[in-house]
Amino acid sequence: MKSRAWSRFAAVLYFAACGTGQAVIFLGPQDHTRNTTTPGDNSGWQYEGKFTWSLGVPIAPYFFITAKHVGGNVGDVLDFHGDSYTTIAAHPSPNTDLQIWEVDHSKPFPTYAPLATASGDTGTTATIIGRGTRRGDEVIVNDVLKGWKWGSSDQVQRWGRNEVEGVINGSPIEGQLLYCNMDNPGLMDNPGLPEECHLSTGDSGGGLFVLENGLWRLAGINYAVQGPYKTTEAGADFPAAIFDQRELYVYNGQWTFVSGPANVPSRFFCTRISASQSWIASVTGASGAPSSENYAAWQKLYFSPAEIATSATSGPSGDFDHDGINNLLEFALNLDPTFNGRTVTVPATGLQGLPVKGMETLSGSDHLTIEFVRRKSDSGSELSYIVEFTSDMVTWQAVGVATITSINSRWERVKVVDSVSNDDTEARFVRVRVVQSE
Repeated sequence: MKSRAWSRFAAVLYFAACGTGQAVIFLGPQDHTRNTTTPGDNSGWQYEGKFTWSLGVPIAPYFFITAKHVGGNVGDVLDFHGDSYTTIAAHPSPNTDLQIWEVDHSKPFPTYAPLATASGDTGTTATIIGRGTRRGDEVIVNDVLKGWKWGSSDQVQRWGRNEVEGVINGSPIEGQLLYCNMDNPGLMDNPGLPEECHLSTGDSGGGLFVLENGLWRLAGINYAVQGPYKTTEAGADFPAAIFDQRELYVYNGQWTFVSGPANVPSRFFCTRISASQSWIASVTGASGAPSSENYAAWQKLYFSPAEIATSATSGPSGDFDHDGINNLLEFALNLDPTFNGRTVTVPATGLQGLPVKGMETLSGSDHLTIEFVRRKSDSGSELSYIVEFTSDMVTWQAVGVATITSINSRWERVKVVDSVSNDDTEARFVRVRVVQSE
């Protein structure tokens, strides 16, 4: 581990969870099984593959990206949800810590992560994924908790959240870096996010994903953290996740004692993808836009080859996560088929979930409505969505008027208003049928 203004790193350390109204801070022993499975919102977990001791993210049919300092050799394998992709060439960035690995062209990635732009990668909540250490011993100065030392490394993949505060320019070999703060859970005005995280050694190469234009996109690759620290000038140094650096010595090229009246959170840094998009495109030939995606390609983001071979559970009619929603509908409605939960679309703003019904008054009469998200017809989904209404649950008719709002190149929001007034019938029902092309 190199001592400098920040240390090379790797594992997500969690310190806070917020309930309604106020924060609930977990200051005791950490649950090491926390956030080791999908968050369920398609915020990047599905795009991560295991590479050597770290992670890599597919970004084009024959390419994935990770941190250069992770290392690796031609012939190493990216384990992508249990499927192996063998590397045939390395493409290091000339002026950042990014490295793109090329895989055997006989086996392309059928789908891959879209890339964030400079307009959407700061000032937003991010999902950060890594494989680093557990949370270690408390760092206490004058009886005040400051954070936690890095604990033992278990190489378990975990996710957390944080706010992307901004961009700094590193040295000529580091380029632009996105940074996040580890906020003090004791602050009333800014106690941190639910699932707020910091990084440690082992998280390098994992992705930082942001929600841009209605789609989670890769915005950064985990690179470095601030530190190391000492509690006394003559004491031993240690790496740590610190939410208040005051009264600690921090190494910033030289040892500096941190003081001041206001909280001083520590930071972690991710190499900014948007600043390297020209280089990425020159290597991969891809624009960074969302890929075409049918059901078979989408399956690869969630299921292993063995699971895909068992169509009864991972096929269109299966219900892998046992939440009562079959896998085809999970694909059609932007849900995670491995997360047991029944998310319902939020009217007017929702990006995923089961259709939501409502009522709308037109010319003094009430009309039943249905609203949902759907994959665009030109996105490669091979799906048809059919909205039908009925009064008797026997004869279904496509008699509604649709309003369509584009979300991005893959998704759109649809609201359909029944043409038949509820005033003209005792009851009215609506359904959405999703049909997969053969």
